[in-house]
Amino acid sequence: MIDFKSNQDTLQELMLFTKRLNDECKNGALVVVEGQRDAKALESIGFKGDLFLLCHNESLVKLAIKAEKYKKIILLLDLDKKGRALTKRAAMILQEKSRKIDLFFRRELAKASKGKIKHIEELSRFGDYLQNLNYFNA
Repeated sequence: MIDFKSNQDTLQELMLFTKRLNDECKNGALVVVEGQRDAKALESIGFKGDLFLLCHNESLVKLAIKAEKYKKIILLLDLDKKGRALTKRAAMILQEKSRKIDLFFRRELAKASKGKIKHIEELSRFGDYLQNLNYFNA
């Protein structure tokens, strides 16, 4: 359970994080996450943009093809060892295709959560609180 009073700053940072991510998507960005639980967690905090699920290594080729339709690719993979390795591989492939890659949101998530979130799916624990506080539009 989340202690709201001790996490109010975290909730406000996550609200701002979500708003910025949604704004980027409105301006032609695609957000890449590892899997379905990550996608659901982002949606639980108010994310409404386009997502690509990078579930398997063969999806890297599909990502490169889909990336051609977007102005920017935001890599929002887990902040653990596996996520860092996958981010590196995806970035290399996308750079070969001359796609604009954004890692800002990975760093912002670590900062906003004060290091509490290592896996994107962990965002779901904040979803109910943000919804109850009307931090994002339905």
